[in-house]
Amino acid sequence: MGKTGDEHLGMAAMDVTGNLLNVAEISAAFAGFAALVSVLRQRGTRADALHDILRLRIVISTSMVVVVAALIPVGLVSFDLSDRLVWGVSAGILLLLNYGVIYSFIKSYKPVEGRFPPDSFAVGVVSTLEFMDQAALLLVIFNFWPELNYPLYLAALIFNICQAAFVFVRFVGSEFSAKVV
Repeated sequence: MGKTGDEHLGMAAMDVTGNLLNVAEISAAFAGFAALVSVLRQRGTRADALHDILRLRIVISTSMVVVVAALIPVGLVSFDLSDRLVWGVSAGILLLLNYGVIYSFIKSYKPVEGRFPPDSFAVGVVSTLEFMDQAALLLVIFNFWPELNYPLYLAALIFNICQAAFVFVRFVGSEFSAKVV
């Protein structure tokens, strides 16, 4: 009898595939909510609109990265690869996708730099979460704790969702805050 995906991943006691699919669904929901808020938002100055677009891009791109990254190990397991290879390749791809989002943000921010004040608090929170995300992925890639590869990968996905959620909350807060007359 063949192994199920969860047994192959060495996580028979945990529903690995179910957890990864749940993470993908949560992340997709953030992207959808961000799009909805952008439609409902109040119109402000040009600088406000540029800032909103950058925030929206971060929420949607990070959310979509999590959706893809949550599905990668689910797909790789069907090739009957070792746990080490499934988690190592998945972590490497997620790390590259994260760098793609960071690069895209920096490239998008350069033309509008100085048009609105940077949100220092948000930069600090997101940078801290990104550091923890990358640390977890590097531990998986270098197989530092093989028995923790799945939990570390899941933690990296959750750190990404937390980044998207934090930026989303800041975005919503700025869109629907009371305007001083």
